[in-house]
Amino acid sequence: MRTIIIAFYIVLFLSNFTYAAHILEPLGTESASTPQRGRMFGEIVYQYEKSGGKTHFLPLAFEIGLGERTQLNLEGEILLRAEKADGQHGQHEKGIEEMSLGVKHRFLDETARRPDAAFEVEFSPAIGLKGNGQGVKGILILSKNLNPRFVLHINGAYELETEREIELHDGTDEVVNQETWFYNVAPMFKIIPDRLMFVVEFNSQKQSSGNTEMRIAPEIIGVFQTETFFALQNFAVKLAFPIGLNDHSPDKGVILGFSKLF
Repeated sequence: MRTIIIAFYIVLFLSNFTYAAHILEPLGTESASTPQRGRMFGEIVYQYEKSGGKTHFLPLAFEIGLGERTQLNLEGEILLRAEKADGQHGQHEKGIEEMSLGVKHRFLDETARRPDAAFEVEFSPAIGLKGNGQGVKGILILSKNLNPRFVLHINGAYELETEREIELHDGTDEVVNQETWFYNVAPMFKIIPDRLMFVVEFNSQKQSSGNTEMRIAPEIIGVFQTETFFALQNFAVKLAFPIGLNDHSPDKGVILGFSKLF
């Protein structure tokens, strides 16, 4: 009887790590993993950026496993506060920045030679504090275990934003399109497998207007796992320190995230 009980707890313990794999996703780079059917993943992030002024964001994400390979995404971003370089608050400097609905599907399973691969499509019905823009985004996501302690995540994405600009003084009504290409690379080292990870993210985005943002972000991910306290089951804390690499990028910042798989 004791052997059966021990075996049950071992299976439960290992299955929780299988479920928890999704919460190991870096803050700025997506992994190809998807939550199992009926499982739900939630993440809340506080993001601070300094580039002349100071900006405080609160991105939120909620993902639902629709099948063994497919998930539904509900995401939003709240601008908490934006301060100008002189420390003064401008008008309309806080509110909901973006809302999006998406679907992610994993279409390849990892083998010795090929990575896990997934594709995600997102639609944002409201972009910007004025809410007069909308966008569509497609993301190709690759994840590969290079050895038992190293994992590599790579993203390539394209986004088209359409914004309606109305000038009241001359009565013009113009639709402006903005294209953006995103490139993310995140090598991950497992200091303690499934418990403590170190990541270095490289995130870049290039707009059709010519502006390019590049940053590098060292990041630590710690996972809590317990059978006695529900709040710490499949729970992760993530801390990153992004540094801008060019003139169009924020100089520096801090990102703190909390993730949980239900």
